[in-house]
Amino acid sequence: MRSRRWLTLGIGVKRYLLLIFLGTVILALALAMFLAFVYRTIDVPGPAGTIVYFITLQFLDHPVREITVGVLGLLTVIVGATLLGRTVLSVMVDPDDDLAEALYQNRRLQSGPRVVAIGGGTGLGVLLRGLKKHTNNITAVVTVADDGGSSGKLREDFNLLPPGDVRQCLTALADSESLMHDIMEYRFTRGQGLQGHSLGNLLIAAMADLNDGNFERGVNAISEVLRVRGRILPSTLSQVKLAAEMTDGSIVRGESRIRSAGKPIERVFIEPRHASANGEAIKEILSADIIILGPGSVFTSVIPNLLVPDVATAVRASGALKIYVCNVATEPGETDGYDPSDHVRSVTQHVGSGLFQYTLANSNTRVGLQASGGARMVEFDPSVQLELLDAGVQPVMADVVDAKDSRHHDPDMLASAIMNMHDQVSKGEPPIPIAIGASR
Repeated sequence: MRSRRWLTLGIGVKRYLLLIFLGTVILALALAMFLAFVYRTIDVPGPAGTIVYFITLQFLDHPVREITVGVLGLLTVIVGATLLGRTVLSVMVDPDDDLAEALYQNRRLQSGPRVVAIGGGTGLGVLLRGLKKHTNNITAVVTVADDGGSSGKLREDFNLLPPGDVRQCLTALADSESLMHDIMEYRFTRGQGLQGHSLGNLLIAAMADLNDGNFERGVNAISEVLRVRGRILPSTLSQVKLAAEMTDGSIVRGESRIRSAGKPIERVFIEPRHASANGEAIKEILSADIIILGPGSVFTSVIPNLLVPDVATAVRASGALKIYVCNVATEPGETDGYDPSDHVRSVTQHVGSGLFQYTLANSNTRVGLQASGGARMVEFDPSVQLELLDAGVQPVMADVVDAKDSRHHDPDMLASAIMNMHDQVSKGEPPIPIAIGASR
């Protein structure tokens, strides 16, 4: 029954209705005292007295008179409140929506843990899509090293921070995600100057321009329009480029060129190396309950954020539950042949150990890969578990793979696994290195 949710504690409605009711009772009491004074001190003669006799129900005995008036007043309040509610809410809520359920879910999400997700690309969007069903207190700290495609063109033409990764986060966190996906991800296939650009990237560029070139304010303005749940913050507001040193000693500059270089990556770095961290991102990291690194391209999405000075320091200093989410599949040209310990090692070699306490890895490798293009499932075996423990990282396994696209995580299962870990740690029961959640 829809109305049953109104009885749930904590949705922030009943207390205010009680306050309104109490105020109404006090006003009614004051009016009753005034009428009693008039009734006892003024004698209305003639026909007018007869009218007053019937209006005040003096023909009824006590307490029938009081009960009758009370019931009439209660019915009037109910009808008035119902009609007012319909009129006001009709412009804000779909008539088919369950308002009580919406209020309950909103209050539940508002009281959810403060989560900071650090990364970029498709992986971060997948994570955010699942997290927004558990909490509204989400901050995505996004890499701004992209230099390819539409983002690269806008970056070059407008001296704009690359909007591509931010666009995917906006889509993932929007209330009407399916509609926003079609709009934000629409890519022009023709038109001079438009071909190759996504509509979302152009919208971000326009909003930044409307805010005097302030990229962050432009993103905030779009977030309000799209009713985005949470915040999206670049890890730095400086123009940075990603570069990689390959195992053969060669240097490749530009994120778009690193993966296509066809050489194993030794390390990555940003230029300039001393770009200033976004102060808002640092504040969110330090006040977080949960910090999540990944999923996403290790070298081109996750690590670039941590290379911004003070970001890794803030993560290390935070008292939050810190989890590295390992990819479910390897990425050709970037993490060929990697297992979970290789992913962790890549991060620690760049920013040092002690950055996170747990690694969440996929336990379901039976699904196989569709149209893998050289990718394979990331395997987890006992030797990998020992390597992670030796590195001071507790491995946790869960079935988090998307059965429809096994190169990526399932948003809901990934978010549920993370929230289960948070619940266990909050109760003083650290997750143990076995699979959590149901296998498929």
